[in-house]
Amino acid sequence: MAGILGLLSFALFIALIVGLVKPSLVLRWTNKPTRLKVIGYWFLSIIITGILGVMFIDDTVNPKANIESANKYIEEGNYSNAISELEKIQKTDTLYNNAQLLIKKADSLSNLTDEERRIANELKAENAKKDELLKQKEQLEREIKSIDEGIKFADGNSIDELQMDIVVFATWAKIIKESEESKETEIKNLGKKLKAKVSRIQIREFPNLRKQYAKIVANKMWENDIEVSANGTGKRYINFSGGVFAANKNKKEFQTQVQEVLNMFRFKQARYRWYKGESEYTYYTMYEGKDSEPVTFE
Repeated sequence: MAGILGLLSFALFIALIVGLVKPSLVLRWTNKPTRLKVIGYWFLSIIITGILGVMFIDDTVNPKANIESANKYIEEGNYSNAISELEKIQKTDTLYNNAQLLIKKADSLSNLTDEERRIANELKAENAKKDELLKQKEQLEREIKSIDEGIKFADGNSIDELQMDIVVFATWAKIIKESEESKETEIKNLGKKLKAKVSRIQIREFPNLRKQYAKIVANKMWENDIEVSANGTGKRYINFSGGVFAANKNKKEFQTQVQEVLNMFRFKQARYRWYKGESEYTYYTMYEGKDSEPVTFE
């Protein structure tokens, strides 16, 4: 029916075009055919076609959508609606057998007593919990294995690459925190094992990340006559030297721009001189924690 109405609408459109060019070709039953009459009859025909569409076109059956809706109804415990959705699927459809199986499932569930339904829901929740614990265990074991096999850090040639190394630390911190919140002893123990390994990696790699960061920034700042270096135990201090830093305003504005990323690399201080040999410097204190502490971006 939808196809017929579609063809009819197309024919009416063609008739409109022809009628506007030569009304007598379309309005053969009237003595005085005009373009205005053509438009009027066309408009009336469109209204009639629309009414026929509403009256005779059934809702299109989409078996896949019906099954998805039925599954949702089953999860919600609305079994009668689920069955109604599934009964719309015709025998000729490839998903008919799937629909029949779901109808049997919905029918069986609807006949359960309240106690049986409660037990079924508890069993479902318990199985979901077991699956979640298994995934968590596998993830912890996978991360521990990847560390044992060796992961390269601080070998990136851009700041973005170095930051991705720190994002890995943050991901591990999230996994560790979730394991600490678990009530399962095995999960907690795996979390402790991962935490110890991550702590050692961060102690080893953060100084390398800071050193590499300073090197990359130095290459970028060279053309602006600004020298950059990292020094101190663990490369915790980053030094910026250049004539532009003779003005305190420039120091403050520059620090505001780099504060977040310097904190991310856990620099303890940013020091500013207006020339490299100057003994005095202006400094800004930043991260004061330990490299071993979990990485978070809060």
